[in-house]
Amino acid sequence: MASYVLSMMNKHDLAKYGEYMAQGFVSLEGLPFEVVVGENLETLEGTAPGSSVVLMKFPDKDAAMKWYRSEAYQKAIPIRHQAAETIFAVHFTDDQ
Repeated sequence: MASYVLSMMNKHDLAKYGEYMAQGFVSLEGLPFEVVVGENLETLEGTAPGSSVVLMKFPDKDAAMKWYRSEAYQKAIPIRHQAAETIFAVHFTDDQ
């Protein structure tokens, strides 16, 4: 079953966010994933919890958690916190 990692954010330091993205991409090297939605959030109803959204798809829970808990991504998290207010969630689908 696929696992999706959703991030919604309001960026307040674009230079620092660039540092986060660079470190974030390093943390994904060699892992199976795809970004199915990127920037440019368009809200159709209600109030969005952020101005940007990223949805990443991993083949399963183990792959998603391997990435999130990796030493490389753990180094990126404080940079993200300095650059943006974020909501981070992991959603697991059940294909049964």
